[in-house]
Amino acid sequence: MKELLLSQNQFFEVDKITNGSYHPLSGFMTEKEFYSVIDKYTLPDGNIFSIPIFLDLSKEDADKLKINSKVKLLFDNNLIGEILVESIFSCDKKKCAKKIYGTDDSMHPGVNAFYKTKEIFIGGRVTIKEKLIHKLSQYELTPSQTRYIFKEKKWSTVAAFHTRNPPHCAHEWLQKKALESYDGLLIHPILGQKKPGDFLPMSVINGYQALISKYYPLNRVVLSALTISGRYAGPREALFHALIRRNYGCTHIIIGRDHAGVNSYYGKYDSQDLCKKYEDALGIKIIKYKEPYFCWVCNSITNKNECDHISSDPDSIEKVSGTEIRSLLSSGLRPPQHLMRVEVVEAIYSSNMFVK
Repeated sequence: MKELLLSQNQFFEVDKITNGSYHPLSGFMTEKEFYSVIDKYTLPDGNIFSIPIFLDLSKEDADKLKINSKVKLLFDNNLIGEILVESIFSCDKKKCAKKIYGTDDSMHPGVNAFYKTKEIFIGGRVTIKEKLIHKLSQYELTPSQTRYIFKEKKWSTVAAFHTRNPPHCAHEWLQKKALESYDGLLIHPILGQKKPGDFLPMSVINGYQALISKYYPLNRVVLSALTISGRYAGPREALFHALIRRNYGCTHIIIGRDHAGVNSYYGKYDSQDLCKKYEDALGIKIIKYKEPYFCWVCNSITNKNECDHISSDPDSIEKVSGTEIRSLLSSGLRPPQHLMRVEVVEAIYSSNMFVK
């Protein structure tokens, strides 16, 4: 049997396929599944799926494989499982990038990462030898674990919050708005591969642990890492995030301003609109909040549904920008307390902060 040494990102994908995070997938996508997803937002059987999940390898390695052969999957030189090869294919990456990301611009971090994948993709059912353990496992729950927790807590409604950053005060406002309407909250930051300048995993975890321990009702919040890579694919990725949180047992998900977007590639509320379109087929409800901001007249985080000063006194409005907060932190400066809690800042500074 042939062997394939997985990268960390590929290892995380195997983990999510086999633990149910990517249900209904049972393996890496075949050619038919790959093109169905990027063309139709569905698998061939009609199930919603919006992001292609593929295993890339070099042409040299692919030439050694045959359809219906089994390949051992190794990570850190440990055998973790195997894949039954059902499909071997390539694609026009420029055309596919345009469909997946809405652009073929190599300056887009998701497109750039896609262009750097190896030239051949293989698809097929994946099985694992034993539970996959990695350095972030202690912070991560599986779908079966979160479903069990929600059942034990008797939560009939659970809102998910997706993020790739430590919490600032606008995030806190959004999460506490959700707690006003739903039984529980799953805070589910992604800690897989991200672009340079994004926060490293422990900055995010430490920031949230500091915030939750002091300012949240502990019996109504679950914090769990999600080790998947950021695609920065905007609306299409937001749909993917909703599907994953459905698999974790959430009944609702907060889709925020420019969810999963980067720079100005997507419209402010495009992600909300696409997710709302597929809401019924997905089986998870979409929570749409207008962009929160800090109002100096109200002296609080609020939004246009609760505060009219954005129209009547626009100079009193301060936008809460994650980009600006990252810039302050990277310069050794502390964001003001009305934008980020002191405890969160201290927790972030206790960690190595950014992806190089």
